[in-house]
Amino acid sequence: MLIDSKQAASNYAAGLRIASLFSEYVLLYPLDVLRRQTQINNEAMKYHLTPVTVFPVLFKISAQGPASQWKGILSSLAYHGLVIATDNFIQEILPAKKTKDSRTSKIRRIIRDVLVRTVAYAIVSPIYYVMIIESVQSISASDGNMLDGLRDTLIRFIPMTNPSRAKMLPIWKILLPSIGLMTGRYLCQKILYKIILPTLNAIQETDRYRKIKQRRMAHLSIDEDYELEENVLLFETTYASIIARVASAFLSQAIFYPIETVVHRLHVQGVRAIIDNTDTGVGVLPINSSYSGFMNCLRSIEETEGSSGLYKGFGCILLKFSFLYGGMLLAHGVAKKFIQPTSSPIQSPMTQSPPNWKQTPLTTADSEATRRW
Repeated sequence: MLIDSKQAASNYAAGLRIASLFSEYVLLYPLDVLRRQTQINNEAMKYHLTPVTVFPVLFKISAQGPASQWKGILSSLAYHGLVIATDNFIQEILPAKKTKDSRTSKIRRIIRDVLVRTVAYAIVSPIYYVMIIESVQSISASDGNMLDGLRDTLIRFIPMTNPSRAKMLPIWKILLPSIGLMTGRYLCQKILYKIILPTLNAIQETDRYRKIKQRRMAHLSIDEDYELEENVLLFETTYASIIARVASAFLSQAIFYPIETVVHRLHVQGVRAIIDNTDTGVGVLPINSSYSGFMNCLRSIEETEGSSGLYKGFGCILLKFSFLYGGMLLAHGVAKKFIQPTSSPIQSPMTQSPPNWKQTPLTTADSEATRRW
């Protein structure tokens, strides 16, 4: 069946966008869990730098049940939702001044957006801490909940007096690296998106021009050609924006991955974290570390685990975005069948049969065919 209405094409585009977000934040969430556990495991022998070693461990951990793979999913969704909601709220209470569209005004708008997002990250940072703790704690050795994470966040504002919490870093030693990581990754993703999206649009524009030319050579009606092109353009533009977002998210995470590893280790220090064994997928391991700050943690990882220790669990990132891109490519190919016209093969002018100049009486069918032409 051919989709020939703009509303139907819009529904397909919206469905593709929702499927992309659901896959990234829910369906592929177990890969984020394993990635964070591998990042903070300072005694891990397997670094999981490629997707090859990820599958066996993920399969063995899944034997504990779905809760072991989707632990912390609610706090993760709450964090991402609150960041967007807080950003929108600040944007509304601090409206931007209307100025002429110039390079200076664009730079000011970018700086303002980055500052607003930075404030949003700072406000929601306690939820980020809870998300990290919940996602790395082994389900078979922990009975913690979100309230425990919030309690640990509040404890960080108080000087340590309990010996069992002496290794927990104060909030000011992890807040700046955390906000720097989030803001830097956000800015990097926005810049990459602005570069990738026009490139994809240019490629699609060239392909659309070629197909329009072929359809016009096939003598499709002008109205039908315009309507089909409008629907295809709406769908393809949405698809290009999704691919650009996925690509920019992957590249920004890859660029800031070493910083993320350090930040996650600082978050879990002193909270008696017990994680799944990321080497074998069987059993649990306690996390013991005594970093004094960001730079100390960075130097310690490079000295004891090597530079590749900063990229522990990177194979989970590769696997996640490979699945995400493959799924979007498959969904795009299926939906495209219902939007684009399925016209008969186009004959080249050189291969078309010559006209019959022999005068023969015209029948009623011949007259109707002539009028349609």
